[in-house]
Amino acid sequence: MRTPLSAIIAGAIALAPGLLGGFAACGSSTPASSVDALVPQGDAPTPQDTLSPRDAGDALDTALDAPTTPADLSAPADTVSSPDAGSYRSSLAVCWTDATCKRVMAVAHGGAWDLAQKPYDSNAAIAAAYAIGVEGVKIDVRVTKDNVPVIAHSSPIEIYESLDCYNKKIEDMTATQVVKCHRFPSLTETFQRLDDVLNYLRNKMVTQLCVKRSVDYARTIAEIQLQKAEDFAFIELGSTGDLQNIVPTLPGASSAWFMVNVASNVTEVDTILNTIKNPRAFMVEFDPNIAVATITSTNLHPANVRSFTYDSSLTASVAQIKALFDGGFDVVSAQTAGNAVKARILVNQARGISPP
Repeated sequence: MRTPLSAIIAGAIALAPGLLGGFAACGSSTPASSVDALVPQGDAPTPQDTLSPRDAGDALDTALDAPTTPADLSAPADTVSSPDAGSYRSSLAVCWTDATCKRVMAVAHGGAWDLAQKPYDSNAAIAAAYAIGVEGVKIDVRVTKDNVPVIAHSSPIEIYESLDCYNKKIEDMTATQVVKCHRFPSLTETFQRLDDVLNYLRNKMVTQLCVKRSVDYARTIAEIQLQKAEDFAFIELGSTGDLQNIVPTLPGASSAWFMVNVASNVTEVDTILNTIKNPRAFMVEFDPNIAVATITSTNLHPANVRSFTYDSSLTASVAQIKALFDGGFDVVSAQTAGNAVKARILVNQARGISPP
């Protein structure tokens, strides 16, 4: 009996804006009308757009009983005609790992998602991020009990992520079971395998892999190698300790790229650059309130390392994101992906970079 489901979905929809805001990382001007013209249609995520609780609940009651069809990201990527093949959008070798590059870049955190049709981390949100012109997309990785990396943020799965798989643990499920889980509140979007997503992203966008458990670093690196994704996928490390103590033990680590999250502990920059000295650690993540201009120009760039931050606000404006770029961050990840693209365009235009 599914009578309680409508009440559950209504409550989850009501809570979703605050809960989704809690998704965390593992971390001469141009008139606005001109910037709008440069951003592909799709615009920023709109957390205000929600389904009617009654309509969503009734529809999902039916959908949960219906067979699911794998999402279209499982289709092979176009490896020949993609206009972004070999560009800064699709290759870490172009600008990302070159600190002499003056270009700033935007990352869509969880894709260009919304609360109505494109859930966080979903295929629809990833495709929307590509459509609006971001350089990269951040997605979350966990590994199933049959050793398959999948795109999943929480384990156990939270109710605002999936109703039909609520409270299930990814590590206790098979990949076949995981990809049948609907992403709340969509009736069609389901959880994805990492290999399918990497194949979609090839020649399209760089991807930041937030591996939620350090025990899954090795399997994630193996998947990057299997999919030949070394030039467009990088792993976010949760701490400097992971870079120092875990990465050297991982098979294939010398072929993977890593970003290290130091949060507000800027003293760890010295440890990364002068003690660990891992050439594959190409970017450092800081909290957005950290003044990084001097750190970036004096410490990071001379060591060929770039700076990154994540703005978790669901309402971050173009001006707010632009201020992060102007404050010294090379790459900014944002929930408001459309605004991040507009801010990036303004900054790159001011620097004389084309295309912006």
